[in-house]
Amino acid sequence: MKSLLFRLAGIFSAEIGSELYLKLKEETLSPALFCLDFSEVTEVTEVGFEFLKKMAVRCKETGSKLAGFGLQTEIPGMDPQILSFFKEEAECIHYLESFYIGETPANELNPNSKEGKTIHCPECQTKLRFKQMGDHLCPNCQAKFFVNQKGWVSTYERLL
Repeated sequence: MKSLLFRLAGIFSAEIGSELYLKLKEETLSPALFCLDFSEVTEVTEVGFEFLKKMAVRCKETGSKLAGFGLQTEIPGMDPQILSFFKEEAECIHYLESFYIGETPANELNPNSKEGKTIHCPECQTKLRFKQMGDHLCPNCQAKFFVNQKGWVSTYERLL
């Protein structure tokens, strides 16, 4: 099962919400785990909140799971049944991984596997092997991304 970590910053508005929704929609062709880092988000607008609700509905329809952490501001009308929020990243990831059916967490090394850890490029979906956490570059599409210890992929967004 694919797992992605999105680090967000600034004001979560229609622009960021729509881009994130389109990315999430593209990634939910098969069930996946999505973790949203709100620790650097200063405000969530009403339209941004509507996109969060759309993302939650899309995940529910496709068997994917969505959760967030680090929210510094209140979201008016936020229902915990729409989207689960946690204080710490570890709590959020543990919650998401509890939905993963298997003996090991998402993307984590299987001791019996000879291939090692595998991930999918967040841009072109090429299956890649990696040995350690840190910054990586896809050899196929040249996309830059970060992989943490558990194999969660965090993309670097381009600013226009």
